[in-house]
Amino acid sequence: MINSNTSIYALLGYPVEHSLSPIFWNAAFNALNLNSIYVALAVTPENIIDSLNGLKVSGFKGLNITRPHKVAAFEFCNIVHEAAKETKIVNTIKFTFNISEGWNTDAIGFLNVLKKFKLPASKVLLIGNGASSQSIIWALKKYGVKQINQIARKFIVETEETIDNSFNEKIFLKKICWNIKNFNNSIKESDIIINATPLGWNKEDNILGFSDSLNATKSFIDLNYNNESKLLSSARQKCGITIDGRELLFEQGVEAFKILTNYAPPAEVIRNSIFD
Repeated sequence: MINSNTSIYALLGYPVEHSLSPIFWNAAFNALNLNSIYVALAVTPENIIDSLNGLKVSGFKGLNITRPHKVAAFEFCNIVHEAAKETKIVNTIKFTFNISEGWNTDAIGFLNVLKKFKLPASKVLLIGNGASSQSIIWALKKYGVKQINQIARKFIVETEETIDNSFNEKIFLKKICWNIKNFNNSIKESDIIINATPLGWNKEDNILGFSDSLNATKSFIDLNYNNESKLLSSARQKCGITIDGRELLFEQGVEAFKILTNYAPPAEVIRNSIFD
């Protein structure tokens, strides 16, 4: 029963109507018999700072942040932890008195996905260069990946740089211009393909030649989880391993639950709520 003692948590994004977060968070609260609720709020980019300030002073206990607000959330926080400090991305905010603390549980969650499926730490193709891509690069560095090819429409010229991973080894990070030839060549050269773009949320989204470049030696990870996605459908038919966005949602969700509530998350309840 909702009353004056109910703790309120929220997801902020634009759009948010597709999100499974309210389903699994409220199921977890029920499983632990907590007097708490979780809601999804659609907030436009021009209103995000006003919304964060408003929720903070209104007594909300904590927030999850999704696109396109993760950079603004980082700038809003007084204190940032771990991966958030390195990536300058925040997707989890905890309000304590007048302090806003931020974490990047996407980065931690993605690292946990790599470990869970024991994916090869060799060549990766990363599609996209938005906020989520920064979290993924952080996780790939921690995992020990040797080479990252990143392709995005915003890249005008091809560049290559080296960065250190957590094992003090050099990673080659190549930024590649988006065209069909580059895209398909990069897929053929890569062991893991990661889609960090919104492509796939719309069931008509597709990439010319994508399916033809896949085979059973490839692993495909998509941050989206639309069952009608043509990209996911092609990957499930061709790739040895296909992981959709529900795995990342689960991993980052249990991390965020621990941070925001100080309770051990009911992992089985959360997983069943996401995957059923």
